[in-house]
Amino acid sequence: KDRIDLSLSSSRPLVALGVAALAWAAPSTPERILVACMGQGCGHCCSSMATTASWLPPLQPGVDSLVDHRDEYAAASMFKWPEGLPSSYCGRWSKPPEEAIGSLYIDGARYHMSPLSLAGNHHIFDINLHQGAQSRQNVSHYYRLCKDHLGLHVTTSCFTVWRKSKKANGFSKMIPAVPVGDDEDTRIFFFDDNLEWGGREESSGICNLRHAHTGEFVEFSEGKNGFVRDNAARHTVIYHSTEYKNVLVKANILDAMEDPEYFYNIIQRYASPNEKLVIFMDVNSTIVCNDTVQGKDLTNMLLSTMFEFVEFRPTEAFDLSFETHQPVRIEKQRTMKQLVKEITINDREAYASFWTPERCWRLFSDLSTRGEVTWSGQKEAFRLESCKELYEGYLASLPKVITRDGIAGSWFRMYDSLQGRHTIVLNSFGVDTRKVVLATVPDERRVIQVTVNYDLWDDRDMQTFAAQFPPPT
Repeated sequence: KDRIDLSLSSSRPLVALGVAALAWAAPSTPERILVACMGQGCGHCCSSMATTASWLPPLQPGVDSLVDHRDEYAAASMFKWPEGLPSSYCGRWSKPPEEAIGSLYIDGARYHMSPLSLAGNHHIFDINLHQGAQSRQNVSHYYRLCKDHLGLHVTTSCFTVWRKSKKANGFSKMIPAVPVGDDEDTRIFFFDDNLEWGGREESSGICNLRHAHTGEFVEFSEGKNGFVRDNAARHTVIYHSTEYKNVLVKANILDAMEDPEYFYNIIQRYASPNEKLVIFMDVNSTIVCNDTVQGKDLTNMLLSTMFEFVEFRPTEAFDLSFETHQPVRIEKQRTMKQLVKEITINDREAYASFWTPERCWRLFSDLSTRGEVTWSGQKEAFRLESCKELYEGYLASLPKVITRDGIAGSWFRMYDSLQGRHTIVLNSFGVDTRKVVLATVPDERRVIQVTVNYDLWDDRDMQTFAAQFPPPT
């Protein structure tokens, strides 16, 4: 006779406990129990009712319950019920919905997205975030998509637009900025090893930070819009704001590999209780170590990865002669890894064999006399002795935690801790995301795939992306 609305997180025990508590407190046995599903594909609506059934007295004879996937607030995502799964899975409390668990379906029009007609049993949508006034409006639609649908997403950003803009922030990976005081209690994290702190729309960088409701660019340099600098682990730099619920993390793959709690601890430091989290995550050199994937041993991998973060700025232009290689002209700042590639250009064997401590220390020493050597993101000079000490420390710690496929264990720790309650978005310019998806979830068809301005991609990027999704056998 009376209606009681109960709002709970998508946790099966909590849903079951809440429904059971209401039923026990009712003056008489319920005639009907309705669970309004938010349509996010977790399957808890069905399985939680089975759990509830074991905690409640029997319903009155002939009385049934219902799980309704057609609620007006549903996010319009549904999943196919797997073949062969008996209806008893849901207990006597509900019958399996016609569509539940399996291949993901999204109402693209709801978020101003267009479906991409690619082969395979995948559901991929394209959204305009770069062209015309609609692109600004679509920032809020994209933000809503990430909020509405929990679990793992993939967004493939438009490299062509970023490259043509000379890799400026305003044309790179779009990250919604949520103002403090917003009605929605949501916090946004962005982890990427290529973050730069110029922070303006026209500055070089990879963070297109835009107001979640207006689409306007939000400057994130230190002191602007409440952003302040912080640090974590050995070499990770963080900018967080007092005016926006955004945390920008210049991730370090060595930190991510060394500490299994790396991502989770950073999130815990800035997240508040009861906040919905949307976490955007780069792939290469953020959660995946490319050198490990390429099969290098630990010594080679560690030296080549460390040299990605060691920067050299020449005092004046000069020609570098190293061992028997052709001289290399150095006129501007380079990472030492870039210099090694230039030294060994067109000689893959020489590059692969370069990564020994003796050879790396010799190059480091030679360059130190011709300019300034720093660690990425740091202002003070980085000495050879400090580099050797850091190398020895990582050499001792990494064998305990490094994964065979190059994906940092801290990624899986973070994902396992947050799945089902928050949204994690792999955001990349390339196709490196699928390796992580396959290693993380049992069914990649349940991952929301979004491309950004697919019609502006060059032909090669289109072909490479489409090749990920072969026709079903």
